[in-house]
Amino acid sequence: MKKIFCILGIAALLFGTVGCKKDPKIDVNDITEDGVYVIGEATGATAVSAIYGMAKGHNEAKGNELRDGMYEKYIVLEGGKDFSLVYVTGGKQTAYGATLTEFAPTDFSGIYQDNPATAVLKGALVIGEKAPKMRVSTTGLYHIVLDLNLADDLDAAQIVVSPVQYGVRGGMNSWGFTALEATAPKNDGITYTLTGQELGNNGEFKFAYNGGWKITLDAAGEVKANTNLGADGIPGGSNIVVTEGAGKYKITLTFKLAAGDVKNSWKYAIEQESKASYPENVYMIGAAFGAWDWASEGVVDLPHISAGGDPKDGCFVVTRYFKADDGFKFSTAKDWGKAFGSMTTNPENVTWDTDGNIHVPADGLWTITLDYTTDTMTLTEGMIYGMGPCFNGDWTTAKYAGEVNADGTASITTLSAGALRVYAPCAFDWWQHEFQPTADGKIEYRTGGELAAFEVLANTVVTFDFNAGTVTVSLTVGSFTPAITVDGDMSDWAGIAAFASSQNSRIREWKFTSDSKNVYFQFKMRKNRAYYKPLVMGFNTDNDEATGSSYDSGKINGLEAIVTAYPFTNASSGVAPVPVSGLDENSKVEFAGASTKSIVSVASYDEGASISDDASNIYVELSIPRSAMNLASGSITVGCAFDYYVTGTQSVTVE
Repeated sequence: MKKIFCILGIAALLFGTVGCKKDPKIDVNDITEDGVYVIGEATGATAVSAIYGMAKGHNEAKGNELRDGMYEKYIVLEGGKDFSLVYVTGGKQTAYGATLTEFAPTDFSGIYQDNPATAVLKGALVIGEKAPKMRVSTTGLYHIVLDLNLADDLDAAQIVVSPVQYGVRGGMNSWGFTALEATAPKNDGITYTLTGQELGNNGEFKFAYNGGWKITLDAAGEVKANTNLGADGIPGGSNIVVTEGAGKYKITLTFKLAAGDVKNSWKYAIEQESKASYPENVYMIGAAFGAWDWASEGVVDLPHISAGGDPKDGCFVVTRYFKADDGFKFSTAKDWGKAFGSMTTNPENVTWDTDGNIHVPADGLWTITLDYTTDTMTLTEGMIYGMGPCFNGDWTTAKYAGEVNADGTASITTLSAGALRVYAPCAFDWWQHEFQPTADGKIEYRTGGELAAFEVLANTVVTFDFNAGTVTVSLTVGSFTPAITVDGDMSDWAGIAAFASSQNSRIREWKFTSDSKNVYFQFKMRKNRAYYKPLVMGFNTDNDEATGSSYDSGKINGLEAIVTAYPFTNASSGVAPVPVSGLDENSKVEFAGASTKSIVSVASYDEGASISDDASNIYVELSIPRSAMNLASGSITVGCAFDYYVTGTQSVTVE
């Protein structure tokens, strides 16, 4: 394009003096350190110094570790003017650029659930003389991320440019987003402020821009750039903790372009404007809770609502089995002088007797929330729900419900193995009234940060007795008896017909069965070929090979779901196989565009024959939750493979 403009300019000289406008020359001669720099008219600089150097980037998806070939920089860019990146090494300069286009996920969930709420500019990296110059349309602060894809785990090396509107996310807004007011964008200083922000004692928060936590750079979610600042202004750093007590605060965040790490460009201050006065404790007393005796151990000490990393000041919650005829009250001390039965705002469906005692509308499990910050009492009908690892890795609220038993307890049955996450709905977010068993069978409530993991197996029944404060954990799932117990004892496979493999150099024969919760496979495998390779089970649930995906270049077609497991951990064949026992952490179930990891249980049985005997066998059994594939009852077609050796397909019946 410049050549065309120059030709036109030469032609115009016949009629007058017209010249070609050239980009201003950027002087990088005073740069003494090798690295990547932001240059161009959009930066407002004609000479580039160390402050324009990009910092080494951290991959949030890998424990926030430094990522080789990843760089980032916060910088004010002027809209409508060019900028570029330049790689300087040994005095030599190489231009970096990209054709930037807007990118926003079609669905802010899965690997994109923490992306900024606004679109970013993104483009594949172009190096050298053909590197295009870049522009933004609006003057403002931008976050530039360069990834050279040295690990070859992206589609391509890329440049990402994101507009920046900083705010706070923390216990004060249930880890939502509150924008800060900003002064005019200038590289020599921007001030972001928020006044009158209520913070609890030891309250925690972070600075984050555009309502996100990170930008996902790849389709697998393995590379992510931080869009938040923690303590000391470190991207992805620990939470900032308020230690001056609960109250209203002025929060100030300042930016000034600086050399070196990202944190060097940021400073913040937290100034208390006024102190809050909320009760530290609330107690519940009643006919069923201490028999109206403050000295009784039956008086309930209400736990705080969690604010993330700390208790939420002035907010309390209690879940109990109540009888409608039994009244109760609350108090901020164990005496009648501070007892109360109502707040400014109360539930519409409670009643009070002549003594001012509260009565729930019916016998049952109920959750009561007391919020002193708004002077509100809330009553929620009691129910417990599962989330996360033990429920197929699903984080959908109110999806996996338990049941309230006739004795006032509440039970829930896990669908998969992992860390138990259970909550009861209240006036706040689900995780703010979360609880789990302790090793000695007590209920532990989340009043601050996440609880320590409590690991359970699939098909585990967990029963909470909120009034007694106890929990029972059992693998007996009511009247449900698993069709197969995945424990390495293959005797429960007796009587189930085997399918022959179309090849027997890996899998010699296999079996299939199911029950109301799981599907099960058993594989008779050649022992001296059993090593770390994928064991694949493909499900053609509509029995139509023209729909769904395929496996191994069309060897198995029409798959609505694919399960991949790794039953062995040894790296090579011809040696004694090292089997997985229990949850296969490398397994995944792919269904409806989603991938659920670590929910396949595995066990093995070795016949004991010599590894040098080609006829030696090892048996592998697996269980897979049906809910991970939304697998209905009926006849389907299943195909299997190990190490890409396909057994063929077979019609099976899901009970």
